Amino acid sequence: MRSGRTVAVAIFFLFGIFGFSREGAAQLSLRDTHGNTQDIRKYRGKIVVLNFWATWCVSCQHEMPLLEEMQKKYGDKGVIVLGASVDDEKSQPLVEPFAEKNKIPFPLLVGATTDQMQQLQLGESIPATAFFDADGNLIARVLGELNKSDLQNRLEWMLGKHHGKAPPAFVNGFQKKPAPDSTPSIFSR
Repeated sequence: MRSGRTVAVAIFFLFGIFGFSREGAAQLSLRDTHGNTQDIRKYRGKIVVLNFWATWCVSCQHEMPLLEEMQKKYGDKGVIVLGASVDDEKSQPLVEPFAEKNKIPFPLLVGATTDQMQQLQLGESIPATAFFDADGNLIARVLGELNKSDLQNRLEWMLGKHHGKAPPAFVNGFQKKPAPDSTPSIFSR
């Protein structure tokens, strides 16, 4: 049990060093498609799946039905999906029609920037997804298109249903050949 606590403390400090702190998450605020400011602090007490995407991104469009499915499946269990659009001023007007056409059931936020993505250690490429626990702590990141079984397993773990192997805290789906994961999983106990 002691080694599990040691790993948890080490990961806590690692996240602090790289900017994965409550303050970093708490400062993230964007406008929704209706012009209202949405602050991630509003969702404290819920697990937040923050997906960075754009209307012109084909991989992002492929992810939307999966994110919709996960919102419907886990929304009543305390999970909220947020779609942060990095569309520029020219393509931002396409976000709301995209949401209506595709019947997106979760909030879509506009005005997201690659600077915000970098603050979350997501790089500059989309799609990219950050996972926050119910306390508002950034606990995992996935670069590239989400995989249904991996996403479902990750959400189950975040909800306390630990079956199978713990999901890694960082996944880089943009790499052709997966690099060995030397980062300990925060899901390990």
